[in-house]
Amino acid sequence: MRIMVVSSPRSGNHWIECLLGTIYELKRKGGSKKPQATTLMAVRRWVLAGGFRDGWIMHMHRGFRARFCDVMDAVPAHLVTVVRDPYDVFVSYYYWSQQRIPNDPERGERRPRHRMVGKPLDDPEVLAFLADPKGFRTNLTTANSWLHSGRAIVVRYEDLHQCPIEALTRVTDQIAPVDPDRIVAAIEECRAENMRQKSAMMAWNVRVAKVGDSRERLSEAHLAIFREQYADLIRSLGYEVR
Repeated sequence: MRIMVVSSPRSGNHWIECLLGTIYELKRKGGSKKPQATTLMAVRRWVLAGGFRDGWIMHMHRGFRARFCDVMDAVPAHLVTVVRDPYDVFVSYYYWSQQRIPNDPERGERRPRHRMVGKPLDDPEVLAFLADPKGFRTNLTTANSWLHSGRAIVVRYEDLHQCPIEALTRVTDQIAPVDPDRIVAAIEECRAENMRQKSAMMAWNVRVAKVGDSRERLSEAHLAIFREQYADLIRSLGYEVR
């Protein structure tokens, strides 16, 4: 068995990797084990060279393309995508950027998100990134493309918090049904506090792991941008526009 998680950043990729990896006793792989790029050519070359081995699970940030799914189907590998409240994704993305990205002006010019480093959440640079068509919008369009693709098993981040057994049962029934005890054991193993203790890298990637963090942190300035720029995408993803 092989599982590829394909979601936008800060959607719960590491969490679902841990959960499904534990349930199916798969090895979580990343870094040098991944293809050198997420382009179709790089992924196909990696697959043909035997890069995606049986018994592995990994995640990749890339938008939906039918030909990419065809390559994964030929491996074969199961595709899973996690969808999360866009407001919470933005807050998580902001704090992750503070921890993971060096404050380098030159890199900031190349990648808009880098300009948020060291700035307060309501700083004009942060608001500009949120409103930038080349900034946060990509996260939402990636999530939306996978949600409606019909080519990936969909799980909502909020369901993993609120009804984890039911949510994981729906996912595993589409991959390979398992004993409910294995799901319960995986939920316990993959609690946020346990994941943070695995490594410094995981501690960076798993921050508060909660639902609704954005309700405590976003201002009316942020919400106005969401309404003006992303209302249709938010509704398409299945969430309420605030």
